[in-house]
Amino acid sequence: MGTAFQFLSSASLEKLTGRKAYNLNELLGLIKSCTESSIFFHTFSAFMKMRDIKSPYNNDFASWVYLGLNEKALAERLMAIDLKEYNTIKNLKGRLIEIIENHGAQEPGSFKKTADEPFYLYDIIRFVYLTDKLTHDLKSFRDTLKNISIYSVYFHFIESRVHTGLYDNDFSTWIEESLNIPDLAHRIRDIDINVYDIEGLRLRIIRLIDEYLKSTKH
Repeated sequence: MGTAFQFLSSASLEKLTGRKAYNLNELLGLIKSCTESSIFFHTFSAFMKMRDIKSPYNNDFASWVYLGLNEKALAERLMAIDLKEYNTIKNLKGRLIEIIENHGAQEPGSFKKTADEPFYLYDIIRFVYLTDKLTHDLKSFRDTLKNISIYSVYFHFIESRVHTGLYDNDFSTWIEESLNIPDLAHRIRDIDINVYDIEGLRLRIIRLIDEYLKSTKH
């Protein structure tokens, strides 16, 4: 038998930094000089918020660029960033800078626009903690997953990859390495996080597990 899976969760305290941007040049300056935790807040943390309110955007930068500056093309490029492809905030920050700088080179007039409402830069203090949920096999994992908080689902499927430096989620890693079920792990790994809200992610994972359990039963 492999190692047990200990469910974790996270909480956060967000705070205004007192810094803001009214145009793309100022936004670029904020991104270049801000902490990695600020980048995390406006991308990974924003993902959860925006999926819950059914926003078409997956990060705060894309939302403000479109709503504040009416730069639809740039907003779409920022929105097209797949957070699942990044295992460090440094790499993600570099990609944000590259997209905005390239847009400025192609559309220099966009850097002359000024928004009525500024982009407010936030920072975040995050706390990760153990829950009392512990599972040893796929069936108990599935039953526990059904009832844990959405914050725990979010932590293990999205947030944890930032800590571990892996292009993977905790669920797939455990299912493959501890339960030796690589096919199921791969199916869960391939879930598109841009399609679902957090509850949708939970239900999709449970459905994939149910399909696997049904197939092995027969």
